[in-house]
Amino acid sequence: MDAENIYEISLTHGFGPIKFGAAPSEVMAAWGQPLCYEEWMGGNLENFLYFKGLLVGFRGEIAEQPTEASQVCMFHLKTVWRLQLWGQEITHATRDELAALLQQHQLEFRLIANSILQCTTRELQFKFNEVGVLDEVYFAKANTQE
Repeated sequence: MDAENIYEISLTHGFGPIKFGAAPSEVMAAWGQPLCYEEWMGGNLENFLYFKGLLVGFRGEIAEQPTEASQVCMFHLKTVWRLQLWGQEITHATRDELAALLQQHQLEFRLIANSILQCTTRELQFKFNEVGVLDEVYFAKANTQE
């Protein structure tokens, strides 16, 4: 995986080659990158596999880290990767551009503290940097099919 590729965010399938429901070994094989801790990730990461610019969250059996009985349930990522949502690149999107995209897909949202756009009907959140450009995306599996 490299920054030249563009990775699709899918609320029903997952992120790029990593699918919701995958086991840790499947994530490691699909992503093909070594584990890498970065300051923005914070602490208490036993439910996660962590890579450059990407946290993959698991539910199910967790010991000191996800076990093979764990399943991918969420993603938190930085824009060090080229990202697209519903086929549209969002890597350098502004708040207004993402708000318009969410409205186009009929998703309700709210702005929190002028730096976070949060969907109210889905587990989808966008965090923006000090100049209002996308910096982080958090999403978890949607309950409905698209």
